[in-house]
Amino acid sequence: MSGVPRRLVCIAVVTGLAAPAPGDAAVARRRSGAGRVALVTDAAVAEMRLAPFRVRLVDRRARTLVAEPPRGGAFWERAGAVHGLGRVRRVTPIPDGVVLSVASDDPAGPATVTLVWRTPRTLAVTVAPAEPAGLTAVGGRWRVRRSERFYGLTERLRDSPPLAPPAVEVPADDTKPPEAGTLDRRGETVEMLVRPTYGLYAPFYHSSAGYGLAVGGTAIGTFDLARADRRTVTYRFETGNAAESRRLVVHLFVGPEHATILDEYTALTGRPFVPPAWAFTHIRWRDELPVAPPVLLDGTPVNATVAEDVLMYEKLGIQPGVYHFDRPVQVGEFGFARFALDEERLPNAIAMLASLRARRYRLSVWSAAWTCGAEPGDVGLEAQAAALVAPGPGGPPHCADGGGASFILDVTNPAAQAFFREKLRAFVSTYGFDAIKLDRGEEHIPSAATDVWADGRNGREVRNAYPVLQAMIHHDALAAAHPGDFMLWLRAGYTGAQRWGIAWGGDIPGSEAFGVGPGTALGLRSAIVSQQRAAFMGYPVWGSDTGGYYQFKDREVFARWLQLSAFSGLMEIGGRGTHAPWDMPTAPAVDEEMIQIYKRYTDLRVTLRDYIAAAARAAAERGLPIVRPLVFQYRHDRRVADRWDQYLFGPDLMVAPVWRVGERRRSVYFPRGQWRSFWNEAETYRGPMTAMVDAPLGLIPVFIRGDARVP
Repeated sequence: MSGVPRRLVCIAVVTGLAAPAPGDAAVARRRSGAGRVALVTDAAVAEMRLAPFRVRLVDRRARTLVAEPPRGGAFWERAGAVHGLGRVRRVTPIPDGVVLSVASDDPAGPATVTLVWRTPRTLAVTVAPAEPAGLTAVGGRWRVRRSERFYGLTERLRDSPPLAPPAVEVPADDTKPPEAGTLDRRGETVEMLVRPTYGLYAPFYHSSAGYGLAVGGTAIGTFDLARADRRTVTYRFETGNAAESRRLVVHLFVGPEHATILDEYTALTGRPFVPPAWAFTHIRWRDELPVAPPVLLDGTPVNATVAEDVLMYEKLGIQPGVYHFDRPVQVGEFGFARFALDEERLPNAIAMLASLRARRYRLSVWSAAWTCGAEPGDVGLEAQAAALVAPGPGGPPHCADGGGASFILDVTNPAAQAFFREKLRAFVSTYGFDAIKLDRGEEHIPSAATDVWADGRNGREVRNAYPVLQAMIHHDALAAAHPGDFMLWLRAGYTGAQRWGIAWGGDIPGSEAFGVGPGTALGLRSAIVSQQRAAFMGYPVWGSDTGGYYQFKDREVFARWLQLSAFSGLMEIGGRGTHAPWDMPTAPAVDEEMIQIYKRYTDLRVTLRDYIAAAARAAAERGLPIVRPLVFQYRHDRRVADRWDQYLFGPDLMVAPVWRVGERRRSVYFPRGQWRSFWNEAETYRGPMTAMVDAPLGLIPVFIRGDARVP
């Protein structure tokens, strides 16, 4: 294995008396006994019982991190029967690991089990049953402690049923969020199937016991986090057409610190993409820029809504950041049939964009790996003629939020990747777009076992892989157009997507029932939880639609969300409706208090830009998130083990968001050490302690750690 020192692991094969392992005899003897194999690194020991086969991971202080249960760990399914591992028949040492031939109750024959230390803290365990073509599922079980907590897996609060599958894949909770979900996932069953609209998933969790676990591949599966059995974590994943899906690959990461686990995980799956410093100011956008009589901007007639935003920012003294153009802004069907801006919607587009750049705005545009339009010159017709679309019923390409057909790019096809990437590169180069908001990628994907994609995988295998490949295509197009100076912000992701872009939290609601129902503050609550879940998953930069994607209906929700966004990895303000303090959906429409709050936090975001960018650079090096759940820093403090309503923002700020409407004070827990108020440094606290702090509508409780200096 490349990059791993050959003397990293010492192997002791024990058939009776303990055989000392070279260089680590004491550890080998202490871990050994009749019929055991020990793989030892400077950080941990992987112990294997040979009859029957079991794995136990132990740290160098002889503390068990995790172990397979007596009934067996790895399993697989064939012809309706479940099979497991029995006695080890043969042991073959390899560099940094061991290969075992293990008997099983499967009539197909013995399985091959390989254990390799990829680094001193990352153990790879691969289980390859005999006759893999006949398998229908693979999985594993681990014995866990009664008090063990589990973090990560998805950004969504919990699994909930889709509204009307398969036509509407959006889970019910996404339009009416519950007051449910915290950092700890224990007691849940979590599906590994990327669904809209909260689309970040990874088959990877952190344990409070001091280890992390990630299941390889992209097949659809589930985790049972000590729900069916309070002492057992179980995961099960389907198999597919690809040989890689017909074996079980699990990586165990030795902590105990969460930062160490993320360092190992992102070293394996890809270091996170970190955008340039300008991306950490603030983003202004609208769900739609209506076709209307134009308004003059620098003497040129342009879209009236764009002009309103730019001129109101100038009038109110709000500093420029990033201006995003959401769909529909391009030519043709669905506002996305050709890589050219629609001059009816955006008259004098080139001059308009030049005016924004002259004001120091960076520019962003919407995209998805869709091929829309059936007219001559449309991307959809061209892609279909070249057989570059995903499997499906055929027929003319037609893009739609519901009822579309034949418009998904086959992202597994290298020719399709190159086709779309080049068109996108030329588009962003022509118009000078610095960033892409990558939407969708988790819906409309042909996902049946009968859907065979270009690389031979079926739809059940590609469903979770799709958002990663879509992100890679868009990242590479931007990198070709603007080397080292671009941003990709994506809605959906699976293992490895953090390599290609930062994340935003989908259509988190500020009002229920797709925006036609009553207002809610529970979307804001869910954003507080989701950004910390994303942190555990290896996404260090995350943001949400300020106020919610659907038009908020309570001014306090907007005010509190502005504050949260200012202290999130990404601050973006937009969605359906105005999301503007000078045109509020509540009375008064021109809301002077809201204007001051809006200006305060967008200005603060610019002030904090370099602090945030420095925290982001740590992500590139080790995967450490900007928003850090308190348990990251204070793992031994039980009072923060599941404290979701406070977090660290970078290394030196602690944030305690307010989300309930009408709340003007809140309880804040101060971990050990000295803390002082960000707003009034004469106000100090010595932790550990809990105190009630004031939280007027215009201020979010924020505290500086120790003697740190923050802008």
